[in-house]
Amino acid sequence: MTNNNINNLKILLVEDNDLNQKFATVVLKKLGHQVDLAENGKRGVELFLENEYDLILMDIQMPLMNGIEATSKIREYEKQLQPDKAVVIFAVTAYAMDYDRQNCFEAGVDDFLAKPFKAQSLADMIYKYFKDRIS
Repeated sequence: MTNNNINNLKILLVEDNDLNQKFATVVLKKLGHQVDLAENGKRGVELFLENEYDLILMDIQMPLMNGIEATSKIREYEKQLQPDKAVVIFAVTAYAMDYDRQNCFEAGVDDFLAKPFKAQSLADMIYKYFKDRIS
């Protein structure tokens, strides 16, 4: 797995499934990134408000608050708190129909990664958005 020399991003992983949490965390740490974990969208929004992140990986189907709602709330807060700066958000979901993708983009995600995904696919997507930070 190639990390393309992009490392030390601060990433928020919003995911309720233990296996998916472990897989994504291992991949992200192997790529050299810091990872915070939120087990649902509500906690993800709280962590977003408490910390500064470069990237959020947002599961869409979660309890308490789903990824669409959480992304919408984050985008609303950004407009109020930091209108000139927006965190990159990738939707990560098993629901990969055009309708699902459209809902994600309307909520404000930057890109879409269908589950199950390969580690290299995630690394490539990170590179696409953060290649200007190559060390």
